[in-house]
Amino acid sequence: MMRIYSTIALIVISLCLTSCLDKKPRAFFAEDGIIVGDAKKVGKEDVFIPISFKTQIVHSAQIFHDVKWTEKNGVIYITAIYNEPPFSKKIDYSGGIVLKNPKLQTYELKYKDPNPGGGIHDISEIKMP
Repeated sequence: MMRIYSTIALIVISLCLTSCLDKKPRAFFAEDGIIVGDAKKVGKEDVFIPISFKTQIVHSAQIFHDVKWTEKNGVIYITAIYNEPPFSKKIDYSGGIVLKNPKLQTYELKYKDPNPGGGIHDISEIKMP
């Protein structure tokens, strides 16, 4: 009788592990999970790029907190920062990023996974106003 239970447990574990191998597109927990608006001029030379995330709360009460970003050679890399309450402070996300004095007319926007060596995912192309 114990052999049957261990065999069933082994089958269930195998099925669970094979489902982890499923390659899924990076949708950031929702279809069209990252929404990018049109770039707008702010002040004389700066540009505001509206970026919103459809998913505000992830499993285990992780709440969307902020966006970390960098610009290198015409590519803007963004990473969503999710914090776990009660230790996280509430920060009012500005709804986008401000690119100071952009030099190019077009930039590529990519999502960079937060884990070290994480993947990079294309999001969209942004045209400056």
